[in-house]
Amino acid sequence: MKKIIIFLILLLLIPTVNAQRGNMKLLAVSETNNGYKGGVADLFLEIKPGSGRVFLETFPLTKVDTQISTRFAKEIACDFAEADCEKFDFFYTITAGSSIIAGPSAGAAISVLTFSLIKGVDYDKNIAITGTINSGGLIGPVGGIKAKIEAADRIGLKKVLIPLGELIAAETITGNDAANKSTNPSINESFDLEEMRKELDMDIIEVSTLDEAIFEFTGKRFRQKKADLTISPDYKDTMKMLAIQLCSRSTKLKNKISDFPATGNRTEQIQKNAFNLSEKGKDSFNDGTYYSAASYCFGANVEFNYLDLLAQNLTEKEITEKVQELKEEIKNFDTEIGNRGIKTITDLESYMVVKERLIEANDFLNLALETITNKNTSLHNLAYSIERINSAESWSKFLSNTGKKFDLNSEVIKNTCKTKLSEVEERLQYVQLYFPQNLANTRKELEYAYLDLEENNYELCLFKASKAKANVDTILSVFGVSTDNINSVIDQKLNIVERNLVEETEKGIFPILGYSYFEYANSLKNSDPFSALLYSGYALELSNLDIYFKSYNGNINFPEIDKKLFVVLIFGIILGIIIANIPRISKKTTKRKPKRINK
Repeated sequence: MKKIIIFLILLLLIPTVNAQRGNMKLLAVSETNNGYKGGVADLFLEIKPGSGRVFLETFPLTKVDTQISTRFAKEIACDFAEADCEKFDFFYTITAGSSIIAGPSAGAAISVLTFSLIKGVDYDKNIAITGTINSGGLIGPVGGIKAKIEAADRIGLKKVLIPLGELIAAETITGNDAANKSTNPSINESFDLEEMRKELDMDIIEVSTLDEAIFEFTGKRFRQKKADLTISPDYKDTMKMLAIQLCSRSTKLKNKISDFPATGNRTEQIQKNAFNLSEKGKDSFNDGTYYSAASYCFGANVEFNYLDLLAQNLTEKEITEKVQELKEEIKNFDTEIGNRGIKTITDLESYMVVKERLIEANDFLNLALETITNKNTSLHNLAYSIERINSAESWSKFLSNTGKKFDLNSEVIKNTCKTKLSEVEERLQYVQLYFPQNLANTRKELEYAYLDLEENNYELCLFKASKAKANVDTILSVFGVSTDNINSVIDQKLNIVERNLVEETEKGIFPILGYSYFEYANSLKNSDPFSALLYSGYALELSNLDIYFKSYNGNINFPEIDKKLFVVLIFGIILGIIIANIPRISKKTTKRKPKRINK
């Protein structure tokens, strides 16, 4: 009986000793009887030994689903700490005086708190942060900044961290918007940051990354770029070969159509555009940016091929026969790549590209048949399809199974796709509060991803969901940022992507799509900054996909046991021993007979 009691006491006390607890203030937009205004909530976290589960309790319920952003913020923190969080359960609690809009805007705070507890570092509880958390640890813009800063001032906080660049250009409120600003959280009142700092006697600091935010909270740096990005010679050689194939095809097609001089304004313009793209391809190739070269030459090839098909004067029957031949080619090629097996992140991302191009080629072949009575349109669709097939064949060279191996079976990729879809849905829900009119394209991309999920094309589902999330984050990333400062946002993203790529390469992983989009965004940022912003978002989403495929080798660097709690444990053990021995002491006392005293 004694041993059982001691065991039960130990069983109750040990999880308490091992648990890590922490809390911080959470800035939010709060709903009151008079509409929406800045509010403050309390964020609590307790980490216990477990199996990687995430629990969230909010009171009252938040206006935007916060479960998904909490799970993602925790994943970002674990990846940032290079910790195996699958051995622990995370219990988050958000409490507020009234209903708040949390969701993605709580992401940065959740990541900072989670990281601090995982690493066992002290953090300043007189600091608050607002911002989304994105792939790579990028802190993104949110709404209601001015109201949140004012709320922080009301409770006496001395430092507030906000996303970088958000206050560079705030919206001016006029007309009906001005009348409705108290009840519309999506409207940001124009204000001057420096004036607000003086007025509130508060440090308002702009941060762009999780590392910067953690530094403000802890005074320590934990994760910066360790080295310059060094690209694998295998990648360079293969991508160079891909560019050579596509750009050599440009030269071949260009020479072919030179025998058929362009006639008419339309064909002359198409030829001029093709020549221009071909020259850009050559320039990019000479600069060593092979993905950019391949992209430009692909565009040139579509136009050159279209002019070639026009010159052949194909009949409707010949077009139909050619379409059927190409459909059979796609079917055979699709079967062949499906049998190769996906074992590395390079394989996965290469397969995504190849599969997407083959499906797109098939779709354009269908369009070629549907528009066959309009020969110009039909032949352009046919030309695009032919070049998409050529591009897919070139990309298939990267399916080589080289690099760090992961368990990338169908079920694993399916679950990853579902996770990414959930992240997009939650982010969309939040962005709709601010930009309901700018989401049509993202919704369409998301619908395609769901369709791929239904049709068991899990790799494509993951690819499209990743791009859809990048689309949403691109909208958020320019929230309140002036056109003049778009390049600074692009540079922030590219710096994080480069750091990710360095770290991935050191782990034996090469995210080929992440790097390719990184290279392309770099090449576009001076001539087409908005496209560069989008491609830098793609690069960010696809530069560290391995966070969804766990493969940690070391143990978690978990904090030491709390000394006070350890004392409680020792006291509990002693107490347990005493309690267990009470029956024995009592028994001995009752057995002891009093001595008879003889008078």
